[in-house]
Amino acid sequence: MSNPLLRIILCGKTTTVGKEVIAGLKPEYEVIRFIISIEEARKEIPLLFSGQTENLSKEEGKGSHDYSKIPDGVMLGQGYDKTNAENLEIICKQQNLKKIPFFLGDRTKPSPPYGPQYGPHIMKRAREALERWRTHPHKEKIDNPILF
Repeated sequence: MSNPLLRIILCGKTTTVGKEVIAGLKPEYEVIRFIISIEEARKEIPLLFSGQTENLSKEEGKGSHDYSKIPDGVMLGQGYDKTNAENLEIICKQQNLKKIPFFLGDRTKPSPPYGPQYGPHIMKRAREALERWRTHPHKEKIDNPILF
């Protein structure tokens, strides 16, 4: 039996890399929303996890926009830091949302410079982290942020 589709929110700093990651995660992972700033993330992540999607800003061309189910997690690229992830988790807890896994690009791991190899490299690391999380027997006990 195949694994169910995991649905995530992706936060990145550039649409070019975001599009590469979104395309590269398919078909096992569906990015339902791509967010490009921490301000947007603070506002929209709680809305997406509470099902209040009618209040989302209009966004075109990135992510599936299928809000029929609550997302499984949030992935923050290397343009975000641990404090961003912790603050987003606090905002979600304050709204009594279920524990949300926050994945965070690990800036201590070597990455190619921004260019043609960067997006595929980050996508590969993201895919590996999602798969490790998906198959972890006690994933609900893993502390945030989950570095990739």
